[in-house]
Amino acid sequence: MITTLSALAALVLSVLLPTFPEGLTPAIVAFLGLIALAGVGGALRARAARAELSLLAPWVLALALGLINGALRGHESVQFAEDALPYLLFALGLCAGRGAARPRWLLVAVVAVAIFDGVASIARMPSFDLPNVRSTYNYFKVIVGHLLVAVFVAAFLFEEARRRRRAPSPWTLWLVEAILVVSVIVTVSRGMVLSLALGVLVTFVLRRPARGVSLALAMGLVALLFAPALWDFGEAYLRFGTLSTVHGRMREIVHCLQVFARNPLFGAGLGAEFIVDAHVVSYVHNMVAYHLWKFGLVGSTLLAGPLLLMARQAMRGPVELRAPAIGGAACVLAYLVTCAAYKSYILVPMVGVTVGAIFELLVRARRDDARRLDSRARDEG
Repeated sequence: MITTLSALAALVLSVLLPTFPEGLTPAIVAFLGLIALAGVGGALRARAARAELSLLAPWVLALALGLINGALRGHESVQFAEDALPYLLFALGLCAGRGAARPRWLLVAVVAVAIFDGVASIARMPSFDLPNVRSTYNYFKVIVGHLLVAVFVAAFLFEEARRRRRAPSPWTLWLVEAILVVSVIVTVSRGMVLSLALGVLVTFVLRRPARGVSLALAMGLVALLFAPALWDFGEAYLRFGTLSTVHGRMREIVHCLQVFARNPLFGAGLGAEFIVDAHVVSYVHNMVAYHLWKFGLVGSTLLAGPLLLMARQAMRGPVELRAPAIGGAACVLAYLVTCAAYKSYILVPMVGVTVGAIFELLVRARRDDARRLDSRARDEG
């Protein structure tokens, strides 16, 4: 239970953490300590957690290559630790979730924290004039991305409970999802809204392929028929016509790709920085460009390999469970491509805990299915 309680305490404590810290505070140190305790405890407790950790072995090689490359180029040593920290936090969260005795508690905590932050962001809005007011103006935490995680975790928990015949009323799920989706909408974030739409579509396609494909075709047809009206709505709500932030991010991405073109195999190495718009930048608002910039093709391939193995692992679960799990993964990855949340000390371990807990529940679901099949075979025999 130490693993479960430590991870649970870390998730609850995340409500108090600053989105953009300016140094270590007692709350941040406590959060990191709890994540470390939960991760180490999970790895020591469960063989399955150690197996998940072994999948991340290519990350160690990628980080080592990035460290050597950065050291040879004379980058700042302090930045090395900052660049490597997200991968360590994800690994600790993964072990904590996979080795927890009560993985459902951790997923419930993820949803509860997201609901708290979502409601807090809505409550602080002076008005609902969404073209001009965003919830992120008064509550930065909602832009981290954990609302997107919680949308699909809530659906996963409901389906998992229904398989155990312990599901709450569907109205409970709809209420939770409504709060989370509205919280995403009032962020007025292009990346969050479009990533949520992608994740929901992937979930539908995996849950019921024929219906999902039909829905995708219908959405495409509607987009073609009402393109002018949808564009006007996008300009008013998602600020399609306001490209000042996009131009700044594109300059970051272009610079990264230029550095990558000069160093395609190993990139610029850990600790790399550059100046854009008079600011020193150590990360960019695009996860793909970031990894090509700092790790090159070799390191990026090593980092992507374990993610593919995890996706394959998730696909082995029952369809009603793997649909929200894979849909949520697609949603979060799409969002991370458009923002810098992949460097967030709050989101990254939370995603690790979520992935580990879901994997543990998928394994338990497969075991329950196998027991039921064996029991039915014995009864028929």
